[in-house]
Amino acid sequence: MDKKTIIGLVLIFAVMTAWMYMIQPSAEEKAEIKRKQDSVLAAQIKANDKARTTTANTITEEERLKQTIATAQGEDSLALNAQRELDDYFGVFSNAAMNPERHLFLENDLLRIELNTLGGKIEQVYLSEYKTYHQDSVRFFTKGGNQYGLNLSLGSRLLQTKDLNFEIFVNNKAYTSNAPIKVSGEDSVVVGMRVYTNQLDSLVKDVSYLEYRYTLKGNDYRVGFDIVSHNLNNIITDRNNLEFVWDSKLRMKEKDGAVENKSSSIYYLLKDEVEYLKENGVDDKKEENGVPVKWISYKQQFFSTALIATEGDGFISSTMQTQTEKGQKDNYLRTMSSNISIPYDHEKPHYEYGMNFFFGPNKYAVISEYDMQMEEIIPLGWGFFLLQWINRFVIIPVFDFLQSFGWSMGLIILVLTILVKLVLFPLAYKQFASTAKMKVIAPEVQKINEKYPKQEQAMQKQQAIMNLYKRAGIKPMAGCLPMLIQFPILIAMFRFFPASIELRQQSFLWADDLSTYDSILNLPFNIPFYGNHISLFCLLMTIAQLVYTHISMKQQAQTQTMPGMKFMMYFMPIMMLFIFNSFSAALNYYYFISLCFTFLQMFIIRKTIDDKKVLAKLEANAKKPLKKSKWQQRIENLEKQNQAILEERKKQQQRRK
Repeated sequence: MDKKTIIGLVLIFAVMTAWMYMIQPSAEEKAEIKRKQDSVLAAQIKANDKARTTTANTITEEERLKQTIATAQGEDSLALNAQRELDDYFGVFSNAAMNPERHLFLENDLLRIELNTLGGKIEQVYLSEYKTYHQDSVRFFTKGGNQYGLNLSLGSRLLQTKDLNFEIFVNNKAYTSNAPIKVSGEDSVVVGMRVYTNQLDSLVKDVSYLEYRYTLKGNDYRVGFDIVSHNLNNIITDRNNLEFVWDSKLRMKEKDGAVENKSSSIYYLLKDEVEYLKENGVDDKKEENGVPVKWISYKQQFFSTALIATEGDGFISSTMQTQTEKGQKDNYLRTMSSNISIPYDHEKPHYEYGMNFFFGPNKYAVISEYDMQMEEIIPLGWGFFLLQWINRFVIIPVFDFLQSFGWSMGLIILVLTILVKLVLFPLAYKQFASTAKMKVIAPEVQKINEKYPKQEQAMQKQQAIMNLYKRAGIKPMAGCLPMLIQFPILIAMFRFFPASIELRQQSFLWADDLSTYDSILNLPFNIPFYGNHISLFCLLMTIAQLVYTHISMKQQAQTQTMPGMKFMMYFMPIMMLFIFNSFSAALNYYYFISLCFTFLQMFIIRKTIDDKKVLAKLEANAKKPLKKSKWQQRIENLEKQNQAILEERKKQQQRRK
């Protein structure tokens, strides 16, 4: 560069400097420009705030969070602001929020499970062996119908893990494929849903992460569910417990949604007692009295989902709530919610807590194998020991044995009824024989009624009738005791049939599903307390009950003096028609054929009773001195005392006159 060029550049620079100085605004002009800029900025801020308010009113928090994550994945200035918002919301897990959402399907011999990396949760579960009443696959949840996760304290920040996107690991190796994973028989697979903290560095060995570890075996309705905290003890500020929140919406699976809804609730094991929330409307319970909860089950009529603690004594505490889903939107019946405190050791850098999810049928043979009292979610009459003993040790084993022959359910119920009748025949014989003999001596009873017509002679009349029974060889209690013994079996059957999943979708004659009502005619209107359909098995059962009542009333001549009782005896079958119309067809079918066999028993037993022999025995015993029992002697003494008191009162009245 020569001398002339240097002089030229200096002159150009000097001219530009002079020009910039000359065109700069004055102090007054600078103030005016600053005022205008502030005004524009304020208007822009106000517009942005209004836009945020409008958006917040039209989208959910989850959608807003997704928009923020999407914005943070960009490369403009907005991405930096969105990243700051994520850092403020998720803390050290903010990078995990931006992981891509993925789905993974697991399948074994019994279940098909869909995992979602958003929340690291089980999103949907299908049962391979079962169908709904409408022949769709039995599915526990639809998307969004099952939400769970931890609420972690990170200093002053509360983190909900359901908003994090987890990474997939299979058998402790990163899994990038979308191919389903299948296991069968004795095989198993371990799937980890893992989220790392922002400090992750490939050169750092002691990484920090939270993991949900799922273990699926080949032939099991249970899914292992472990919560793993690795090197988070300096990040998570919870000390002795972690808050786990589980919300589910139960889907309708059966024909009668009303019955299914009434059979759905939350059951849980508190120490050694199975407790439950009421099955109608809204109910909630809070267990925090120091007694651990071993498992919590979201129970439906024939299927259940349960969370089972497999380590220690169980969950520290739990708050549970259930409510009916109004209108049964999207085939949802009830909403179940639980807030569970899980044990946590803050001092351990690596901490694991083991649990199991259960997704399966309410089948006694399946659930009882787990040996944790979870079979008590099946209503077999657990409140009365005799009912549950009859069902567990008699009815269910016999039913399973008959089922092993591959017979139809209608035939199995028929054979089961015959076996029950044969076992109870000795008791039934005493009952019906006693009733038949009473009919033979009915004229003698009528004579006693005519002999003692007055109310004050009731004691004498009763004593005379008892003496008559004794001479005829009739024991009144022989007719009552067999009935009392048979009553628990009758109630046990009432519990067994509606609760038996084995009857579900099993057809017989006109009934397409023995587990629910059989309808031969659907009414275009609803009859209060009856329903909008006609159940033929229920109708047949009611007719049989009326016939049985009529026969019984004819054989009990003494009931002629009790017209009110006679009305009640005929009214009861009519009332049962209304009560049982929506009950399972299997139960009404059992009661119907049971009554038919009762008629046959009555006919056979009546043929074995010789009226002439009963009367001859009565006449022969009438000539013999009647040996009085201690009870009869007491009755006579009491009667004499009463007579003496009455005579003394009459004498006093005569003296006063």
